[in-house]
Formats: sequence, structure tokens, C-alpha cells
Amino acid sequence: MVEKFKVEAPTDIDYEKEGMMCGLEFHQQLLAPYDDREVSKVNGSKLFCSCPAIIREDDADFTVQRQFRAVSGETGDIDISAQFEKLKQAETIYEGFEDTNCLIELDEEPILPINEEALYRSLAIAKNIFGLELVDELLISRKTIIDGSNTSGFQRTSQIAYISNKSFIEVDGKKIGIYQANLEEDSAKNVGREGNIRKFRLDRLGIPLIEIATSPDIRSPEESMHTAARIGELLRTTGFVRRGQGTIRQDLNVSIKKGTRIEIKGVSELDLLPTYVQNESIRQYRMVELLEILRNREFGLDSVDELKSVDLTKLYKNTEAKFVKTALKKKQKVIGTILPKMKGLINFELQPNYRLGTEISEVAKVIAGVGGILHSDELPKYGISQEEVDKTNKELKLADNDGFILVIGPEKLGRRAIEGVKSVMTMWMSSKGLIPEVRAPRADGTTGYLRPLPGKARMYPETDIKPILLSKELLKRINDTVFEMPEDRVKRYKSDLKISVELAHQLAIHPQNTLFEELATSHEVEPKLIANTILSTFVDLRRQEYAIEKVTTQNLHDIFEAIAQGEISKSSIEDLLIGISKTQKPIPIKKHIENLGLKKIDDSAIRDVIIKVIEENPSYLERGMGAMKPLMGKAMGKLGGKADGKTVSTIVKEELSKRI
Repeated sequence: MVEKFKVEAPTDIDYEKEGMMCGLEFHQQLLAPYDDREVSKVNGSKLFCSCPAIIREDDADFTVQRQFRAVSGETGDIDISAQFEKLKQAETIYEGFEDTNCLIELDEEPILPINEEALYRSLAIAKNIFGLELVDELLISRKTIIDGSNTSGFQRTSQIAYISNKSFIEVDGKKIGIYQANLEEDSAKNVGREGNIRKFRLDRLGIPLIEIATSPDIRSPEESMHTAARIGELLRTTGFVRRGQGTIRQDLNVSIKKGTRIEIKGVSELDLLPTYVQNESIRQYRMVELLEILRNREFGLDSVDELKSVDLTKLYKNTEAKFVKTALKKKQKVIGTILPKMKGLINFELQPNYRLGTEISEVAKVIAGVGGILHSDELPKYGISQEEVDKTNKELKLADNDGFILVIGPEKLGRRAIEGVKSVMTMWMSSKGLIPEVRAPRADGTTGYLRPLPGKARMYPETDIKPILLSKELLKRINDTVFEMPEDRVKRYKSDLKISVELAHQLAIHPQNTLFEELATSHEVEPKLIANTILSTFVDLRRQEYAIEKVTTQNLHDIFEAIAQGEISKSSIEDLLIGISKTQKPIPIKKHIENLGLKKIDDSAIRDVIIKVIEENPSYLERGMGAMKPLMGKAMGKLGGKADGKTVSTIVKEELSKRI
């Protein structure tokens, strides 16, 4: 019988026919101060300590090194994903900061009581935005995670609300169910890996997260993006969440009828969600085909047992492959193994531009931290000759239908990589269908193997904090909290504050929208000016790495009141914000105005400056009224924020008209 199969994966499938289902777990960092310190109010705090939630880009003050081991959960069993992580034998290095990290984040002392503001804000969102029923009592659990992302080897999490007949959102006219909300602590920030040493930073660890989980009601790739966008809009409109890169992550749970639940962990790019859902659906479709082909070839657990690592270094001592030469000079090895009955299948495409060989390579990287693999379906190539391939076939005693893989690197890591591949293939062949697993998003919209899907065995009670009863005072505060839907806020901003549709849409889902309203209704200045300060000026200065977090709410009130009173011009806002960001200790705005020489001058003094600018640039007059723009620029530069652009423009136009 001639075996027939397509090597290339399809670019799409019939999602309805294949029974595709997708659910979304939307994680958003909460902006929640632990205490009354200004740094806590501005940046928010951690969930179980008072450290400010500041993401650092500077050099760390200290490092600590840990190695984790798997422990049993509440059921008495060790979770399958924890067992898998143990195979890696990895070391973890944590980088920390003396002024923004504490012993709690290092797991060197017990946690403080829960951040009450984070608790209130998460409960208010769950009930009043998503229609969920609140629990009567919060039970904090430990979720075993030994991939290095938490210094304790677990993540603290608690279910705060559950499904009700009102818990859904509307997306494109369709109801998407919301079945659960959790409050949990964020993980440490992954900053790289070298071999079997992983590196994390403690700045992100412990920031409170709200998790909103949908029912598996999503039926198309595009619907996943629209659902995530709507949840994000609703969260941002509350003003209770953090914004910026890294504050949102989404987990996708995707399955098809003949497949299984696969979790794609930590997607941050909204626009790529449909591509991940599409490619994962295709991958499951193709994995079903691949496993059927393997069974037809009588590839089973006995075949997997043949995967034994063999030192093949001697076969490559005279190789022309540069990367192999370099490795051998470093006393590294060429470790290989047979892939019985898999000739021609290693190039089998599971997702567009992602082959079985790529999957095996991802497993090797995850388990052992090696750079990847080489395999027989792609050789000879990369400087490896046909003669070396033939010698490898002979050394491994390959039959006509067999393939092989090679790992180049330290011998210990090479052998561990092959053991990891063997472990994953054992799971493939010991099941009647696909194995539930966690996959990592890749930049091209495909996903790579990460670990088996965790089960219930990884959960056990938190022993450092008592169960938390929701008090009458807290429940009243939650019930009294009313959130305005984004579309309603847009209408109000347009009608009441007379700002453009574009600004209204941006502000409606901005976490500082309440601050905007407070400023706009407190001072006789254009709301548009306040909106642009929050939406544009702050962002620009933050990108220029000014310490804009030093700017307090009171600073902004004082600045806009000074503008309303005619003490300073609108153009001085940026100079004042930069001045505040540079000060070591807070000083009054009037002192900043004095120090920076920003006190507004009268119209006659402005006119004197403009006349002097025109006299210094007589050639501009040849342009007629076309000289307005360059003269404006020079005049504003000389005035240095002491005059409004509108006033300067009027006087420039008057003086120019006299001379042309």
C-alpha cells in the first residue's frame, strides 16, 4: 500500500465543521494603592506587600539564585506540569531592587494582609461590569508554578466571583458568557535564559491581577479578537487598571472536536489573537492526521523506547559545518538518536511554516535550553555532508523508514534534550487522542510546546492568610459603585465637555478618565487642553524617560488653575512637568514657575519680542503671509513658554500685515 499524505498544512479550515471552540482568560494588572503614600497612589502597589508597582529598566541592586522542586498539592499528587518542569533541572536567578522590592517578594518572610483596594476594585469590576455573583468568603490558594516565574514556587490566587444568568458581554450582537473572575498576583518578569539558567526580575512580581474568564463561546478566530477588545474596553473604562506595555496578557483555550483543550499562554498582541486561534486549530487538525499516520506505520510506545542518546561526535571531527566546528572546539558534543519509522514525517507541517521538526526543536529548547536540533529530513545542509549523514545512519543502525535528530551542545544538555523529546512522544503515543498542553505564543503567530496542561493537583491552601469574609461595609461600597459604559462616557464627553469624538473615545477607556473629569470641571480651561496633556504630553515625556510619576494630582490642579488665572501660558505645561520630574523633593508650583521663568508676560512685551524677531529676519517678509509659520516658531522660542500660541499668532499676523 502506497502511503499518501500532504506534507504542507492547510492555511485555514472549516471551523464550524471541525467544531472549533475558544475561551479567553483575560488578565489585567490593577492600579491599587496599598497605603496613602504618594508613590503608592500614583503607581499602585503589590497584592500582599506595600512595595510600589514600578517597572524598572535600570540595573538591579542584587541577585539571588534558586532551584525548585515539585511538591504534592491538596490531592496528595504531584502535578504533571510540575513534574515536567523538574525534568529541566534549571537554576533561576532573580534580580531585585533595594528601594522597590522587599523580603516578601523574595519569599523570605510571610505576606502582609491583602491589598484592600485591590480586593475592592476587583470585586466591583466582577459584579458591576461583568454581572458575576460574588463569593461569600475568599479562600486564597497556592498554585504550584516551578518554572521560575515566582520565588516561592507557587502563585497566590483566589476565585472572587462565579457565573450568573447576567454574566455575559455582547460582541458583534452575540452573547459571550463570563463564567469566573479571579484575583491573583502577577509573575516575575522573564529577562532571558542562558543554557539551564533562567533570569527573572522582581519588579512585576506580586502586582495584583484581575482575571476574567469567558465560556468557550468563541467560534471564529476574529471573534476572539473582538471579545478581548471588548473586555479590555470595559476594564479600562473603570479607571481601576494599569495601562501600558505588559499590563495585559491573554490566555487562549482552543479545541476542535477531534482535538483537545490547548492553552496558549500569555498573548499580549491583540491583533495576533485571530492568527493564534487559526493556527492552533490547524495544528490540532494536523496532529490528529500525524498520529494516525504514525499508528499506520506501527509507531508505538515500543518505538519511543528506541530513542536513546548516542554520542556521535567522532563522526563530525572533520566536518565543514562552521557551527559544529565551533561547538567541538568548546569541547561540546554531537548527541543523536533514532526516530524510528519517521522518515519523511519530520518535515510534516503542523501549522503554516511550523513543522514537526520545529516542534521537536521547541521541546529540546524548553527541556534543556539547547539552541535547537538538526534532523535527517533536512540534511545534508548547513555544511553537513551526505557522507556524514550516511555515517550517522550507519552508526544509529537506521532502517529505510527511520529518521534521526542531532543536538549540538554540552553533552549533559544534549542527552537531557533527547530525554525530553522521548517524554513528550511517550505522552503522544500513550493516549487515544491529543494531550492537553500549554503552548507559548511565537512572534509569527504560531505556537511552540511549553509544558503539559496543569491539573487540580497543583492547588493547595495558602497557610499565611486566613479566609476573607466580605464585610457589610465592603459590600455596600461595591454596591454603591456605578461604572459608566464606554459608549455612554463618549456621548457625555462630547456633549458636556465639547471635546472631539477622537479624544472622547481615547479618554473613555483611559485609566485617568476620572482625573480628566475632575480637572475639567474644577478649572476654567479648555477640556481639550487637559485631555491632550493626559493623552499626549504625559506619554511623550514618559517615552523620553522623564520621571513623570513624580507629578501629583495636586500638581496638575495647581498648573491648570495658574493657566485659568492667567499666571502662565498653556505652552508652559511641558516645561513645568519636566521641572517637577527633575526635582528631588516636592516644591510648590509657584516656585517651579519662578525657577523656570515661566510667569506670563503682557501683550505689549510679547509684541516687543515679535517686532524684534521680524527685524532680525527681514528676508522672511518676501514670503508675505507665508512668513507666519517661521516667525511664529522663532517668537515662541524666544518667549520660552511665557505666552500662549494663540496670542503670539494674533500679534505676529498684525505686525506682518503692517509690513507686506
